[in-house]
Amino acid sequence: MPQLVYSTWGGIHLLAAVLSLLLGTAVLALPKRGLRHRQMGYAYVGGLGVMLTTSFAIYRQYNGFGIFHVAAILSAATLLAGMLPVWRKRPTHNWLQLHYSFMYLSVLELYVALVAEVLVRVPGLDFWEVAGASSAVVLLPGAVLFSRLRRQWEPSAGLAQRSV
Repeated sequence: MPQLVYSTWGGIHLLAAVLSLLLGTAVLALPKRGLRHRQMGYAYVGGLGVMLTTSFAIYRQYNGFGIFHVAAILSAATLLAGMLPVWRKRPTHNWLQLHYSFMYLSVLELYVALVAEVLVRVPGLDFWEVAGASSAVVLLPGAVLFSRLRRQWEPSAGLAQRSV
């Protein structure tokens, strides 16, 4: 049976990933208002930041920079795109929807990474099979759920543009 963790960096990465999955899921599931949302949201951002940073210390898969490092860069860009509207309150007319949309995508990307991490350990699957399967398993149902949740996040649903 293969090892789950091969280094200290890998252990930190795994713990940060699990924490981020739990916090990200909770932030999406719980009400989007108040101190608890902010605290859990910033804990998610911090946990994901640690996970993304430590990913660059893990080279076992490709013996160097690989496709998962590219995914970490894209995930960091999604996270930043979700937080910039909160920090700047711009664009003024839809910063809140941008925040929710990109943060939702950030959590979805984390689940895609989880499924990919599991599938990459299955013998005989190549990268494109892993990428396709993990994306299909997470992104398709995630897009359907997003279209339903998005209606709740719009100002017409009672969520005013205010400080989150």
